Amino acid sequence: MIKSRLKKISNMSLFYKILVTFLCIMTPLFALSLLVNELGKSEVKRQISNSISMNTHYYFKSLEEELERIILAQQQFINDEDLIQLSFETPVLTEYQRTRAINQLVKRLHVLKDSSGYIQDVSLYIKAIDSTLMTSNRSTGDLSPAQEAEEIVEATRLSGSPMTWWKDRLYLNLHLSPLRALAATGQQAHFVQNIELSTDALRKALAAFPQEGAAILVNAHWQIHNDRYTAQLQPMLEQLAPYIAQEDHFTRPVKIGSDTYLAVYEKSYFLDTALLFYFPENIIVGQLKNYGLWSWLLIGCSLVIVILFSYGIYLLIHRPMQLLVKRFRSVEEGNLQIAAPLQRGDEFGYLFNRFDRTVQRLSQLIDELYVQKIRLQQSELKQLQMQIAPHFLYNSFFTLQHLIRNDENEAAQRVARNLGDYFRYITRNGQEEVSLGEEFKHVCAYVEIQKMRFANRIEVEADVLPLSLQALPVPRLILQPVVENAFEHGLDHVVAEGKLSLRFELRKDQLAFIVEENGTGMDQIELAGLVRKLTLGEEMETTGLINIHRRLKLRYGERGGIEVSRSVLGGLRVELFIPIEGENDDVSSADHR
Repeated sequence: MIKSRLKKISNMSLFYKILVTFLCIMTPLFALSLLVNELGKSEVKRQISNSISMNTHYYFKSLEEELERIILAQQQFINDEDLIQLSFETPVLTEYQRTRAINQLVKRLHVLKDSSGYIQDVSLYIKAIDSTLMTSNRSTGDLSPAQEAEEIVEATRLSGSPMTWWKDRLYLNLHLSPLRALAATGQQAHFVQNIELSTDALRKALAAFPQEGAAILVNAHWQIHNDRYTAQLQPMLEQLAPYIAQEDHFTRPVKIGSDTYLAVYEKSYFLDTALLFYFPENIIVGQLKNYGLWSWLLIGCSLVIVILFSYGIYLLIHRPMQLLVKRFRSVEEGNLQIAAPLQRGDEFGYLFNRFDRTVQRLSQLIDELYVQKIRLQQSELKQLQMQIAPHFLYNSFFTLQHLIRNDENEAAQRVARNLGDYFRYITRNGQEEVSLGEEFKHVCAYVEIQKMRFANRIEVEADVLPLSLQALPVPRLILQPVVENAFEHGLDHVVAEGKLSLRFELRKDQLAFIVEENGTGMDQIELAGLVRKLTLGEEMETTGLINIHRRLKLRYGERGGIEVSRSVLGGLRVELFIPIEGENDDVSSADHR
């Protein structure tokens, strides 16, 4: 699998190899950049969360300390001399003393109210004078001062918290423990001091929280919030309920709908109140996401730069290389036409210039070699004609003389006719190629003459040439010399029962002309030498089978030629191959004459 993939990569074009190389180099850098960005984002998120938790804790601690200070001031107010006189000595006080004491108490109430921005109003109900002193001019409504004081006291006692919600007002009351003790004994308090906290001031303080989040003071009986993300408050409390029951403070994300919120919770046992602060998490990570987007943008720009650089390499190197490869392939296919010159002054210009010169020179050499081959073929054909004619002519005349002497006129007439056809065929110089039908007819004329010469010593079996191959163009005089070789070197010394077989076989895209005889003209050593000469193309005399083999190689290349082997008849087997197009099946002709 790995080898196949590596092979595919090695077969890729240069442009894609450069692109893949750059991507392989840049991908780890991109991955490291994203990892560093994610780690940085996580660390910044953690630091911001810690900072928000600390700010929340600081605010809540400050609020708690402020309320503790107010309660401490309230405790000090209990021991005020004027308050004690009005509570326990009113019957013995003169009008002046009582008025002065009331004025002093009102002044101290104003001082207490002005000491903190969280105080809305300070009221003091004194049972002895059945009156409520306060820093504001608000009315008690339908309730008497005593009834209002009693209801506030009862609400404080029932809530069990120093911060009591009564009629849409929030009170801070120190008298929780004394009120419980008095209620247990059935006694009533001599005075009741109530400090009304400003809900508006608390909301403003909650609104000043960072990140524009929702801040809520939560008690079992009341809630004060800064009117942010109010729709998420109830789902938030429901999801945080298990954690609120177990922990005093925590910071955790909460999923509400499709948004994630970061919730910070802290509880004060002194005030019996908790502070819940939450805000959308993307407020924190929003800027970090922008950094992430910038990182992706940087990666995208880097990829574009890599692609542009690779494309530049493609234009400068790969495309000229493709053009050069295209010209090489064109030359491989035999097209030696020189393309338009490439006007470049760099190394590729030099390569193209030298390549064109090489192709031009190669074309000239091929033309010269082709002309030489044509001339060589013509020369060899003429030489073959000169070689064939003399000795065969002598033998034919002796045969004809013998027939005439024995008054075998009809046989002599056939020999004369075949001899005329034979010499007319080999002496015409106008054509270098003839049809296979004409060439085989010439072979048949030659065989008829030789049969007369050898009388009844040789039996000849010859296939009928298929009609589909009659018009096949072949070089002239390529079949007859092979048959002549069988007569002259194989059957020449046969006294009786000589056999000669001439067959045609179609083998895929080749036609094989097979000549076999049972003569004893060539031993095994001579056969091996002939095979070596035909296979290796050694320098040799250009006669007989060697001559035909060279002519076929010149004409057809590697697809043509001659192969020799030992025949099943005992003599030599010669196979002559001629390329043929359009035949795919092996066919062996079995028609004999």
